Amino acid sequence: MDVDEGIGSTDKAITVWGLPIAGEDFTDIPVDVEIIVQSIPTDVSSIEIFMIENSKGCDATDGSIEDTRTLLQKDESEHPNKYHIIEDPVESQTYDVEMSVDPGIYCMQVVVNSEAGGGSFGGINVQANVDIYPTQLPLAIFAVMCLLMSGFAFIGAQKHGKFVKNLVEPKAEPSIEETVLAQTSESRIIAGPSGPPTGPSGPPTGPSGPPTGPSGPPVAGPTSPPAQQDAEPAAEPAAEPAAEPEPVADVEEPVAAAPSEDVYEDQGDGWYFRKFPDGTYDQQVYVIEEGAYVPYVDPDA
Repeated sequence: MDVDEGIGSTDKAITVWGLPIAGEDFTDIPVDVEIIVQSIPTDVSSIEIFMIENSKGCDATDGSIEDTRTLLQKDESEHPNKYHIIEDPVESQTYDVEMSVDPGIYCMQVVVNSEAGGGSFGGINVQANVDIYPTQLPLAIFAVMCLLMSGFAFIGAQKHGKFVKNLVEPKAEPSIEETVLAQTSESRIIAGPSGPPTGPSGPPTGPSGPPTGPSGPPVAGPTSPPAQQDAEPAAEPAAEPAAEPEPVADVEEPVAAAPSEDVYEDQGDGWYFRKFPDGTYDQQVYVIEEGAYVPYVDPDA
C-alpha cells in the first residue's frame, strides 16, 4: 500500500479468515503492519493506521467508516476494530505495528497528518506492508493433534515392538537339539531339588574303651652279649664309691582286691594289666579305686 501524494492517505479492503468467535481471545488473527517512511514533508506530525470492520469494505457511502474512525481516535470503539498512531515520524525509518482482529471484512487505512491540516503532500513516500496469518491457529491445533497422535503411536510401537519385529523379521526355527535341551532344562527347573544334601548322621565316634593289654609276656632278650671281634680288651672302669641309700618315705601301697601273687603292671595314665604267676596276662584292664585294683567298667556300656 502506497500513500497517495494528492490526499496523503491510502485504503484497501481486506478479508480476514478464521474462527468466528467474537471478542478478544486466543482465536484472534495476528496482523503485522510494517510502515516504511522514505520521505515526508517537514510539517507531517503523525501517521495513523486504521482497521475498520465493515461489511462493504472501503466502498461504504453511509458514513459508517468515518464514524468508526472517530471512535477509534477517541478510544471509544470496541474490539475487533484496531487503531495505532505514530507520532513525529522520521524519514528513512521503519515502524512495526502488531494487531489482532476477529475474522471479517475490514477497510484498512494509512493516513498521513500534517500540522497545516490539508494542502499538498508533494514529496511524500510512505509504504505499508501488511501480513495476515489467518491459518496460524488452525494449523497450530492441527500440529498439536499430530504431536499427540505421534506420541500415542510411539508408545504403541514401544509396547508392541517385539510383536511387530517378529512379524517383520521372523527368527529362524530352533534345531531339534536346542528344543530338547530347552525342554530338559525347563523340566529340571520345574522339578526343583529332591531335598537337602545329606551330611554326617552324627558326631564322629571316639574309642570304645581303654587299649587292650598284651596277649602274652614280652619276648625274652638275648642271654649273652654278642661276640667281640679280635680287639684289645677294654679297660675296666674304675669302681665308683657306692652312694648311701636315701631314706624311703612311707608310701601306702595299693591293696589288691584279693590276696594273690598276681602282678599289676602300670601302663601309664592310670591303666594296669594283671599278670598271673604262670606268666600269662589277664585280658581285663584294671584301675585303682580307693586303693584297690578293680576291673575297669565302661560307664557308657
